[in-house]
Amino acid sequence: MTKSQKSLVLISGYYGFGNLGDEAILESIISELEKTVSRKNIVVLSNDPQRHRKTYAVAAIDRWKLASLVELLPKAKLFISGGGGLFQDTNSPGSTIYYGGQIALARAFGAHPFIFAQGLGPLNSLAGKVATRLAAKLSQDVTVRDKASLAMLEHWKVKAELTADPVWTLEETELPESVINQIDTVRSAKGLTVGLSLRNSHNFSVARREVLLSTLLAALPEEASLVLLPLQKEQDLPQLEPFMKAWQAEGRKALLLDVSQLERPSQWVSLMRQFDLVVAMRLHALIFALKEGVPVMGLTYDAKVEHVLNQFGQPILILPKEEDDAALAKKWLDTALAGLQDLEKLRLQARENAESAKKLACRNFQLLAKILDIKK
Repeated sequence: MTKSQKSLVLISGYYGFGNLGDEAILESIISELEKTVSRKNIVVLSNDPQRHRKTYAVAAIDRWKLASLVELLPKAKLFISGGGGLFQDTNSPGSTIYYGGQIALARAFGAHPFIFAQGLGPLNSLAGKVATRLAAKLSQDVTVRDKASLAMLEHWKVKAELTADPVWTLEETELPESVINQIDTVRSAKGLTVGLSLRNSHNFSVARREVLLSTLLAALPEEASLVLLPLQKEQDLPQLEPFMKAWQAEGRKALLLDVSQLERPSQWVSLMRQFDLVVAMRLHALIFALKEGVPVMGLTYDAKVEHVLNQFGQPILILPKEEDDAALAKKWLDTALAGLQDLEKLRLQARENAESAKKLACRNFQLLAKILDIKK
């Protein structure tokens, strides 16, 4: 098969598992590709291919069926290993071997592998490091979203470019009226409407959830309303549900948002515009809010969260590995009170920095266009 006959663009990532951040990355990639590539030539490797076919009107295959991938690779011009933190071995090196193996296969079949806007690591095992290094060396283009990943690749003598998360380019789409109506049930004309994103994490214990509860009870005005946001239900609801119960037990207003009517991540961008402040652990809850100029406070369960908060000058509620929770409570309360006094300043900083992040994220798509021989 000649190079000109290769027309498919394959997109691999952690898609179809209900993680909003990864789904947002996928939507941003598809939104850009479909401007110049026929939808029938865009193929998603998915854990839920039927859903992705229905949502985006593109082709999708079961990510676990190696035979389906091998059948398509001879027709593939571009293989995108897309976004997020695919190359990490927090639980096991399996993820690095899985995604690295796909890149090796793509290269063997003559496709152009592109590690796309990823954050690499943590890598603690020898197998994880070897698989990631080989995948990076086999990729013909590599972009990363943070300086630590770039430094790792430079150490390995792999050419790469620092860009930004592609979600910074994602345009909002309209919210269902049912979602707006839900928020209106707790919204107060006088008080702040605050979005809250929590998730399970080894350094976010029940005790620290209680510290956060006491911090927000003390810092937020009594008329403030909380809207709790499950970005990935199985990881988030175990934290959000007890938080809401405890918040309401103090006589405060809260709503656990029913997000079943939200079909696309881009609708979450519109959702964040409903809030005066977002308090979040999840990276993409922070990105969605900041790109809309909404101030945030972030809990740093992961280095990527701390990186964005520092970049945007937003308040950081540090989640250390070990610390006296009484001392942590004072630090968090001081940080939260200072942030609430500076909401307008934080809002301006969000808007200014979001434009820069969007320009940097666009570089990912400029490289895509170059690979596909499209003039931008």
